[in-house]
Amino acid sequence: MDIGLHLEQTQKLIITPELRQAIEILQLSTADLLEFTTNALMENPLLEAVEPETHGDEEDRMTRTIDWEKFTQKTREHQQRREFPQETAKETNYEPMKAKETTLEEHLLNQWHFMVLEKDHRRIGDYLIGNLNSCGYLSISIQQAAMDLRAPLTQVERTLQQLQTLDPAGVCARDLRECLLLQIDRQEMDATEKKYLCTLIQDYLPEIAKGGVLHIAKAMDLTPPVVQGLVDRIKRLNPKPGSSFSSCEDTTYIIPDVVVEKDGEDFRIVLSESYMPQISINDAYAKVLMDQSQQDQAAKTFVETKLNQAAWLLRCFEQRRSTLIKVTEALIRRQRGFFERGISAMKPLTMREIAEEVGVHESTISRTASNKYIQTPFGVFEFKFLFTPGLENTEGGVVSTESIREMLREVIREEYPAKPYSDQQIAMIMMGRGVRIARRTVAKYREEMGIPSTALRRRY
Repeated sequence: MDIGLHLEQTQKLIITPELRQAIEILQLSTADLLEFTTNALMENPLLEAVEPETHGDEEDRMTRTIDWEKFTQKTREHQQRREFPQETAKETNYEPMKAKETTLEEHLLNQWHFMVLEKDHRRIGDYLIGNLNSCGYLSISIQQAAMDLRAPLTQVERTLQQLQTLDPAGVCARDLRECLLLQIDRQEMDATEKKYLCTLIQDYLPEIAKGGVLHIAKAMDLTPPVVQGLVDRIKRLNPKPGSSFSSCEDTTYIIPDVVVEKDGEDFRIVLSESYMPQISINDAYAKVLMDQSQQDQAAKTFVETKLNQAAWLLRCFEQRRSTLIKVTEALIRRQRGFFERGISAMKPLTMREIAEEVGVHESTISRTASNKYIQTPFGVFEFKFLFTPGLENTEGGVVSTESIREMLREVIREEYPAKPYSDQQIAMIMMGRGVRIARRTVAKYREEMGIPSTALRRRY
């Protein structure tokens, strides 16, 4: 054994900064891509937002000695597809304008200052209103409020009772029971019915949540239909009276990245690019490279570097657009039943199948589908929603899990309310419709879709 130096040649893949940027752009949604483009316009002086084209001096363009056309392309070349015509959305992008909404705190303070004139009561009321959560409940105890305000406990309790008379009904409650009782107290109804409702709220809320109508009816010496009617009235109350008012958080709206529209027997693919500024390379910087008398080598080096970055960025944008269209076309071919008839016609589909059809790696499909939404004739869905596993049917084929969920909803909608199906009965019904599914799988899907159990669905 000896120690020596050996020279070897090896090949390995290295992710360059340019490739990393291309991967990042591919998986950006439309909203994120808009932010990315805005930052790129500020960082790179060669990039500019393209204005509507005007009739300029074309002869000046012909005298240029360098081929600047590939860097200053004003329009994108749309590839002509045989099966699916494409176009770019041309809607006018209006700046969203929304009037300022009144918050719960402002709504209550306006009523409170109109009602109360005493300085001490106003100070206590302002403090209690400031300690309400977004649902309208008091987030601190009255004992803590009395200590913080250095006020008598009885005065704080009296002020809280006055606050509980404000609109909306049930606001400033300390728990769910008190919130519901405050709402019942304001409703006009028979005294006996109000008494039963108050008893249900005070003593039987856990039983109501479990669907124990029979147990409540026996305990209160009432018939199950009467108890069912009282429970339905309680369920129509608002457990979160403050939720109808605006909060400090801004509402985030989904902007679909792709819109698929029915066009006769085919489908039309529309990219949501009206929200995106069309960017190009500033022509003025061409003079820096074309001017042979320019002696500032540092300036030329800077412009060349920024030019290469801008050209690569535009190439990445075009590659993202092309990949998104190809993936959407492949999805339409594989999930045509979904685009024509809805979720019940979905087929099992994996990213590997789309990757093989498009001719790219499976990871590219995953990045393309990441954080993106598609608008279909049946609503807006995530791209990943179209990739679903499947279960074996009675004929040896495979059925999409999403179509099974839709079938499960349909079976439950058709059941008799007084005698709803059990999970085992649902499994047997779906077996008769050609889907082999276990009882525990029915229970799993039912819980994921928020469908209550048999006892909670029963009507008397």
